[in-house]
Amino acid sequence: MNDTTANTSTKRFTLEEATAMLPLVRSIVSDICEVFQSVTSRRVELHRLLRKGNRGAGRIYDDEMAESRADLQAEYDRIWQFRAELESLGILLRQPEEGLVEFPTQIDSEAAFFCWRHGDSTISHYRLASQPAGQRWPIQDRN
Repeated sequence: MNDTTANTSTKRFTLEEATAMLPLVRSIVSDICEVFQSVTSRRVELHRLLRKGNRGAGRIYDDEMAESRADLQAEYDRIWQFRAELESLGILLRQPEEGLVEFPTQIDSEAAFFCWRHGDSTISHYRLASQPAGQRWPIQDRN
């Protein structure tokens, strides 16, 4: 997720357009955060099983490990599906663990992104494409 530039063929949102999409985006990102929490829990459980190392338990251990890995992969696949859904709308998922998404835009003739994070009530931040993902500045400071 280190693509920090807005491609010239990418849709560019006005703040009004991005805000209008926020209810749908909020729903998708909420699902992403929920699944990501589950992924984190499953990874912890998988590591616990690996550390426990009951390899002598035979088939039961092997079956439990295979099931845990399959469940984890299914959840990663769900996150990728949600990401693809956002991208089909022209929105970029930057930090799934925090629910950070960006709407490509242009500010003062410069490629930029409106930034929204799960839990934010509105789109109130931006970053220039030349700045690192995750770095956000209040939109009101831009005026």
